[in-house]
Amino acid sequence: MNGRRAALRACAMLLCAVLRPASSLAAEPFRAIDLVLPRPLDASDAPVVEISLGALGRGQEVTVTTASGMPLGTISPFGLRTGAEAGTYALPVPKEAIKSGRLSIRLSISQPGGSRAPTPQEVRGVTLKLVPRP
Repeated sequence: MNGRRAALRACAMLLCAVLRPASSLAAEPFRAIDLVLPRPLDASDAPVVEISLGALGRGQEVTVTTASGMPLGTISPFGLRTGAEAGTYALPVPKEAIKSGRLSIRLSISQPGGSRAPTPQEVRGVTLKLVPRP
């Protein structure tokens, strides 16, 4: 009986060790995306991140920051019909936010009660582009 009890205790401890990390990890309130420049930057380039949005709920906003927390902008669609796609938006990116031809960003949906990561239906696409400087 003692051998069986010890085996059950060992199994329980192993199960706790396996499950604890998974249960203690909360879902991140953002979606991380790594983007790559289409070509090296030059002086005439202005980098922009282009974000295509699907349908958003009333009052929801998309907040965009770099991985280090530098704000790039907030997309706040207004006057959309329920279920209508929100469209495509371009946000300027400071050149210093781009490291070795890469930009890491975080997207989150702000809503009453907090923020969360957007779904693939809400954020349909994200592209890093170079446009001519004005």
